[in-house]
Amino acid sequence: MERVDFGKLRAVTQETLVILNPASAGGATGRRARFLRERLEARFGPLGFETTCGPRDATRMATDACRSGVERLLVAGGDGTTSEVVSGLLECAPESRPALGLLPLGSGLDLTRSLSLPRDLEGALDVIEAGALRRIDAGAIEYRDDHGTMRRGYFVNESSAGLSGETVRLVSASSRRLGPRLAFLFGAVGAILGHRPVALAVEIDGVRIYEGPVSMVVAANGAYFGAGMHVAPHARVDDGALEVVLVRGLSVPRLLANLPSFYRGGHLSHPKVSRHSAQELVLIPKEAGAPLDVDGESLGTLPLRVEILPGALRVLAPTQASG
Repeated sequence: MERVDFGKLRAVTQETLVILNPASAGGATGRRARFLRERLEARFGPLGFETTCGPRDATRMATDACRSGVERLLVAGGDGTTSEVVSGLLECAPESRPALGLLPLGSGLDLTRSLSLPRDLEGALDVIEAGALRRIDAGAIEYRDDHGTMRRGYFVNESSAGLSGETVRLVSASSRRLGPRLAFLFGAVGAILGHRPVALAVEIDGVRIYEGPVSMVVAANGAYFGAGMHVAPHARVDDGALEVVLVRGLSVPRLLANLPSFYRGGHLSHPKVSRHSAQELVLIPKEAGAPLDVDGESLGTLPLRVEILPGALRVLAPTQASG
């Protein structure tokens, strides 16, 4: 059994590795790379520093960090980079996984919101320096990739299907020009205008709870996605359960009318929206379509199986945080 002092991690040392994604925040993270390294080393002393060059690099680097005995892994990037890092950590034995620290350098920062972490660099560095550790959950998924092959993967914030997946596919083309929040809003409107509910069977913990037209299903670990959309206000990252939000088939006018409520967290009062606590979610398509969104990235299509991994990660975060 892993022995961890959950009160405080000792001072940051050379056993710390930074994984930086230069493409995050529209390339702003890459432009600040030298400053970031100098600032981190001035504050914490010598550390390892690796820069990603393409997809899945952060996953490989995180797995290598486990094998090398790295104690702390700091992510200099956004939710997508964090998700890749988490995927690498979860491929490793629990006792070899380094503690995870988040630098708020990406666009959406939804996991940062859910953990109630500072969204400014100096505040985040204060949290890392304090060394408080918090256990949080993660998720494992089985899905079909765009080539039709069933795959297994992981997430830390959310996995969803339907309207959210359609939105993410539209957002990637406009986020650099508009910024994350506005790009997601425009993407959501575009996805709604072209949306048609898909026929699904929804099973939670082995029980079929619904079969019929669905606009969106979210399996949430964190409370936010889409650069601040409060989709799962009851989700907690450390409660050992997924918060499933099911949006049964809605027309285009009704989706447009209710879009603001998704940002406020008020959509749960709609008669066609329900929330459920789950250890496992299975989505079985009755027709083709329904793209997936996993931690803000377009991944593949249904079918989808999601399960919670309780306490799988150690994060440098205040233990009293409520998200």
